Amino acid sequence: MANLELYKIFIIVAKEKNITKASEILNISQPAITKHIKNLENELNTILFTRAKGMQLTKSGQQLYDKVLPAVNQIIEAEKALTSNRNINFGTYATMLSRVLGDCVAEFYQKNNKSKITAITDPYNSLFEKLQNYELDILVVKKLEEKDYDSSKIKYIKLADANFVLIANNKSNLSKKTITIGDLKDKIIYIPRGETRSSLGFLELAKNNELNTQIKKIDSVTMSNIIQKYDDCIGLANKFYMKDEIENNKVSILNIDFKIPSTEFGIYIHKNNTFPDLMDFVKILKNKFKV
Repeated sequence: MANLELYKIFIIVAKEKNITKASEILNISQPAITKHIKNLENELNTILFTRAKGMQLTKSGQQLYDKVLPAVNQIIEAEKALTSNRNINFGTYATMLSRVLGDCVAEFYQKNNKSKITAITDPYNSLFEKLQNYELDILVVKKLEEKDYDSSKIKYIKLADANFVLIANNKSNLSKKTITIGDLKDKIIYIPRGETRSSLGFLELAKNNELNTQIKKIDSVTMSNIIQKYDDCIGLANKFYMKDEIENNKVSILNIDFKIPSTEFGIYIHKNNTFPDLMDFVKILKNKFKV
């Protein structure tokens, strides 16, 4: 008789190509995963992975993966539909989690002591792939075009528009005036690493006005530290991410006479994956942004 758990482990290892990552997702020790894979190979009398550079599928392994993936996904989907209290696999950006959504996770734990949230902050494309493969229950990221995902299976819930602002050191002369686009000429400007409607719109604005600026892509925490230390730098920042620095007068929002596009973000969940604890977490997220 087929051991379905072995096939679930096999699918996760094949997707991640890494025993360590599979161990984190499955909450199973690495030696146990290695043993399970070996057991499956013995049952099938074939080698499923080469182990020279990570866990790469062999020809036999790829054939097995293609055949069992749909069935394993259906099993995972059925388990999720029938289970009321269970762990939530939550994907988002690292900065979003640490600077905006951390208190939402804390609030969930206060109300739900039988479930656990596992936060995953992989690169954006990887996160959405994990959601579609049922490795994530919920994703909080920027809004996608509907053509980029299967809207018959995945539901989008708007949370808010992230307003991007230009920030500077409180001692900067720019903080004392209304800034025109020309005032940014030859300045050093830091922008977020991820591509958003706001950052792309700003780059287009800089290009069209031939600003000759030094555009540097960094994370929000590093941007905050640089702006607070040097008075000759400007940052394009998500206002949500800089809430603490702004409210405590660590940085100044520049007054500008031009518009920076906002970036909408929200929740993605499977339409058939609505177990109670997950919906409690969705409610907490919506309350955070008053939706």
